[in-house]
Amino acid sequence: MRLGLGLPSIGHLASPGFISSVARSAEALGYHSLWVGERLLDPVKPRSRYPGTRDGGLPESMKIAYDPLATLAFAAAVTSRITLGTSVLCMLLHNPVVLAKQLATLDALSGGRMRAGLGQGWSLDEIEAAGNTPVGQGRRGEEFVAVLRGLWSVGRTAYTGEFFTVPETAFEPTPASSPPIYLGVYAPRAVERAGRVADGWLPGGLPLEMLLSLRETLFAAAAKAGRPEPEVVVRANVRFTATRRRPFQGTWEQIEGDLAAFRDAGIDEVFLDFVLDDATLTEEGFVERMERAANLWQAAGG
Repeated sequence: MRLGLGLPSIGHLASPGFISSVARSAEALGYHSLWVGERLLDPVKPRSRYPGTRDGGLPESMKIAYDPLATLAFAAAVTSRITLGTSVLCMLLHNPVVLAKQLATLDALSGGRMRAGLGQGWSLDEIEAAGNTPVGQGRRGEEFVAVLRGLWSVGRTAYTGEFFTVPETAFEPTPASSPPIYLGVYAPRAVERAGRVADGWLPGGLPLEMLLSLRETLFAAAAKAGRPEPEVVVRANVRFTATRRRPFQGTWEQIEGDLAAFRDAGIDEVFLDFVLDDATLTEEGFVERMERAANLWQAAGG
């Protein structure tokens, strides 16, 4: 199982200097990947409740949010090996043709290190501000992935669908690699869709038993579609607390146990996010956690 790290691109630790320092250090420590999330707005009177707070507003740890693609370009410039992923870009905030150009450029500039994690999003304020609606988001998501893949193929491509139309066109630069597409979804029907159209699944916060049950749905859908088994990359929102309500929450020993359990269950990759649930974390504390996790993982054989 590979080990990744969430960059401090969201929250109070987000700054150019610290993002650069963490990216360099993560590569030196042997992390396989760096990941960034996406938040567009911090509505004063949110129309969609954030599920993690009592009042439905964004937690303090999410009120500052750097643009994910600009952040990954910045991280790519100061690293040479570590892969670069989004967990996740909300498809309803993007046009797939424009995003295909941005991701292809990032992949070319980074030497083929880009990994595209996509999701649907939950904030009606953000979705409508981007000029979209959540109506038909499942069908729209399938078309979104199809447009990305078509534009990244060699030669000319065209697409006509319910939501998107692309005239016959060439498209350069093509990516240096074939960037894998992951879907960050949870409903069984959406997980089934990920098995049919995506290269991987990006869940987070699920008990291992539930995750493994949904993985069966994922693999079955892929097999039925004649596709390889998708990768499973788990986002671990690490929180050190006396109350343990989900995986990767508790003491260092419990978190180390979770990593071992996910590895033994055949999960392909786990990436650790130390910022999302902790608005009190300092830069020194982040570095200490990043170093300790890497050392623990290496001592356990990776």
